[in-house]
Amino acid sequence: MRLNLTALVCLSYFLGLLVSGITWTSFGVNPIFGALIVCSALTAIAVIFLPIVWRRGPTGPQWLLLGLIALLASGYALWRFPQPSPTDISRLLNAPPRNPQTIVAIGTLTQGGGQNSQGKQQFWLTIDQVQRPPEKTFRPSTGKVYLTLPTAKTPWQRCQKIRVTGKLYRPMQSTNPGSFNFADYLAKQGIFAGISGQEAILVKDQFCGLTPIRERIVQTQSAWLPTEGKGRWPGLLISSIVLGQKAVNLPAELRNLFNQVGLSHFLAASGYQVSLLVGTVLAFGQRFNPKVAIALGLGTLLFYLGLTGLEPSVMRASLMWAGVMVAMVNDRKINTVGALLLVATLMLLVNPVWIWGLGFQLSFLATFGIVVMAKPLQDWLDFLPSKIAEIIAVPVAASVWTTPILLFQLGYFIPAALPLNILITPLLEILSFGGMISAIFSLIFAPIGSGLAWVLAFPAQGLITVAQQFQQVPNIAVGQVGIWQVGLMYGGFGLIGWVPFWRQRALWVSLFLVSLVIIPLIFALQTRVQVTIFDTQEMPVIVAQRPGQTTAIAATDPAQTERLLAPFYAKQGINQADCEIIAHQTSKKLDIPKNCPDLSWYSRSPPILALNFAQRRWWIVLQVPDRQQSPPKLPLDQRPDILLWTGSFFPFSWLEQLRPPTAIAITAAGNANLRQKIESFKGQLWITGEVGSLEWTPRQGFSAARDSRDADLR
Repeated sequence: MRLNLTALVCLSYFLGLLVSGITWTSFGVNPIFGALIVCSALTAIAVIFLPIVWRRGPTGPQWLLLGLIALLASGYALWRFPQPSPTDISRLLNAPPRNPQTIVAIGTLTQGGGQNSQGKQQFWLTIDQVQRPPEKTFRPSTGKVYLTLPTAKTPWQRCQKIRVTGKLYRPMQSTNPGSFNFADYLAKQGIFAGISGQEAILVKDQFCGLTPIRERIVQTQSAWLPTEGKGRWPGLLISSIVLGQKAVNLPAELRNLFNQVGLSHFLAASGYQVSLLVGTVLAFGQRFNPKVAIALGLGTLLFYLGLTGLEPSVMRASLMWAGVMVAMVNDRKINTVGALLLVATLMLLVNPVWIWGLGFQLSFLATFGIVVMAKPLQDWLDFLPSKIAEIIAVPVAASVWTTPILLFQLGYFIPAALPLNILITPLLEILSFGGMISAIFSLIFAPIGSGLAWVLAFPAQGLITVAQQFQQVPNIAVGQVGIWQVGLMYGGFGLIGWVPFWRQRALWVSLFLVSLVIIPLIFALQTRVQVTIFDTQEMPVIVAQRPGQTTAIAATDPAQTERLLAPFYAKQGINQADCEIIAHQTSKKLDIPKNCPDLSWYSRSPPILALNFAQRRWWIVLQVPDRQQSPPKLPLDQRPDILLWTGSFFPFSWLEQLRPPTAIAITAAGNANLRQKIESFKGQLWITGEVGSLEWTPRQGFSAARDSRDADLR
């Protein structure tokens, strides 16, 4: 494949959108000015050096034009990034700055309907009117909110207009390293506030497009299957493969299972389903008239887009198939790579924020990899039967081109993903084709649709069982992969794919790309000395790292520990802690394991763990002493350098006696008297509820996840 000027225009537009996402806050630089600096620097390098290196490529003035396109793309992305309007409901949180506050809102339920981890239904609510007590009347308002509602006897449905009473709040930014930033995710969807619903009343049911058809398909495919527990998983899985997870409320446990083994794309309608559906329709329509076939194909595309809820992967495949049908009308062939770049550009012109969505990124990268790499791999596997070679080549090509972005986003490699994808490809074909036939009959004659889904439940359950077995294979943490590493990896793929000299040395290029991940990881593990204190507001969660030893003091709740530590470990390149103490086990009878050389008991009543780390004495108080308990009288060289506890209270007598240079309170809000007491002996108090998680290193001391002045009121 040769890169013509049109392809370079598309790539320049993509680059400009990516540049707009660079954060300049810590440098005090305006994002537009920052984008101007980066685009100007890249353009200057391209104008000066690339015509010399790439003599058959664009000229200097053409590179200048491409740089201007990238700069305009950055400005366009910054302009299009969602911002709250003057009448957005989130403005109520600004003046006076009350968070949360009681509110009554009238609006329409749009996306969502599933349950969160607390068992509440979650929706996006489009606001029409709002009332803030003690106001007596409603006033017009706009915007969307993230709404949670208590589970009702009759679940709430999308498109219902409701009146809801609850607490309006501002979604909290992520304060723990590696954790999912839900507030940032909502902001990219144009949502800047949430409502914790306490009571809701139906105002009216409204027209909901194809939602009733979608719900009929889902209900029919699950009608002959169990309705409780894991027995309902196969039916929901079949519906998700056909309609996508936006249209089906999958249990969180099932989603997590497929995510952990690298099968999350199975839960989303994708190009495979679109190709299967449209290809079948075109083959059927060709019996009558080519124009009739194309009309049926376009109608099918529009109908399927409506059913799936406009998922990016389905939109991409639909636009490409529309291009194929236009080419068929004009009796021309389509350039697949060029069409893919053009479709991506059109979609990002409509919504440039999509470029930051992992689903969008994976959809296009996987398709691009299949287009440019699957055929050479099949040729290399020509000693195998053609169908088997295709089953192997397609997942390998997709995996290669999506691995860099997954390492960047997740921080770990899933070794089970590739063999599992190859193994279950036949199951995907069976479930996709059979699920679509079942969906069609669900609309024509429901018992046949239910019967087909009952039959398909056996391979669906087989797929779930295989995924559960592969879940036992541990993932490999690779640490924080930088954007520069991702860029070099894709650059290496380009050299192998389109430069003959480097294609002949593909093995050496591949080893170099692997070393880009391994060498920084080894260096970090052999030099990192730090302690991380998580913002839990309950029992302490602490991880101390030094070369050859990782010590973790975890929370009592396994789900909380998994939510906090799993992403953190991945970004730190830690597969498993060498020493792990569970907080609720730290009783008077608990002995510190031998694999925890940095930990010891200072006191068992009250329970105080001593962490001797990097020539600092840490006291971790697991239960705050009573006021009546006398503090220990210690010489200066035996007192703690850092004193850490849970809660807003700590006995002043202990503080006066110990006089720790640094005190850390794991609590939501501070205590003015406590702060004043610690400052009286020139100590420093950190409150995790105000500053988020804390990180300590011998060289830089403590650093916080956020400035306490920026902390949201609670």
